[in-house]
Amino acid sequence: MSEPINVRSPKIISATGVANDDIRAEIFLWNDPASQPATPNFILEKPIPSSIITECHFDISPYCRGFIEHINYVEVTTDTAANVNEYAYCHVDVYRNGVLLIASFNYNFICFDGFGYHAEGANPAHTQFLSDGDYYVNAVGNSGGVYYYDDQSVTWQARYTDLAAGGTTTTITLANEVGYIPYVHLSYLTTGNKLEIIKDSVVQNTYYFHVQSECKYETINCDFVNKFGAWQRLVFFKASQENFTMSNSEYNLMPEDIDYNVKRNVRQVFNVNGMDKISVNTGWVFESYSEVMKQLLLSEKILLDDKPVNVDTKSLELQKNINNRNINYNLSFKYSNPTLNYNI
Repeated sequence: MSEPINVRSPKIISATGVANDDIRAEIFLWNDPASQPATPNFILEKPIPSSIITECHFDISPYCRGFIEHINYVEVTTDTAANVNEYAYCHVDVYRNGVLLIASFNYNFICFDGFGYHAEGANPAHTQFLSDGDYYVNAVGNSGGVYYYDDQSVTWQARYTDLAAGGTTTTITLANEVGYIPYVHLSYLTTGNKLEIIKDSVVQNTYYFHVQSECKYETINCDFVNKFGAWQRLVFFKASQENFTMSNSEYNLMPEDIDYNVKRNVRQVFNVNGMDKISVNTGWVFESYSEVMKQLLLSEKILLDDKPVNVDTKSLELQKNINNRNINYNLSFKYSNPTLNYNI
């Protein structure tokens, strides 16, 4: 069984000894369907500093991140295996003066490109892939999916309960080690549902997905990698506005002759390109969306309708119902590629 860890925050491996002891950490990394390599991908080595400082530490997170990549979000309607490049396996052997210190099963990890908050302390436990709370999903198209990690040691299930009065319940047993399931079960697409993630008959996480229709504005799907290192879909239901910004450089041309051509530029532009931007609105949302907005602004991978973007909003009020009767979030994004094809 592998311990799930977030590798956008430090994951520290420690060892103790006496002054000048040589401590070596061998890091093995791989993705499914491969297995652990025969030789380490990285070797980290340092001595115990002194008789007073008898412990040394290694941060393995930067090395693990190099084996994880999120390219595109894949819509699901049933229990589906996650893309094998969106997580990685890590095994660490620690040696002191050439002698293996720790049994191998203590340092087996499954790595996700998530992070912990400073307030959560060092090496926070990775226990879920979506923050508990209420969410709005689109009545049209695919609403999104929740990731899960099944450690294969117990039975994991997902229980869907129709939000309609007297709602029925559908329970499925999760079949993949790392996979994701739809926010809304196919049986409840018009009414929405409560979704509970269950480990050995004990509810671990609870989500409420409310189906919403938009008849005036064109909705925009926002797929981003959240603090748990998993894709999350957010829908912007209300008005959006597109903007275009041009950029260039200028320089002075020397006349080719005393009798110069008046149709030639004196100031010539070059490096002309453009940047497309878009501002979007969530529409009225739950107070719990403040956590969603925070994670979105901290994300390093965001897609708007399958196009890569970067957040242009640097500051945002995290609204509360006691202060704001109705909560709407307005965000600005800039597309991550220039308008002109200038890839070299």
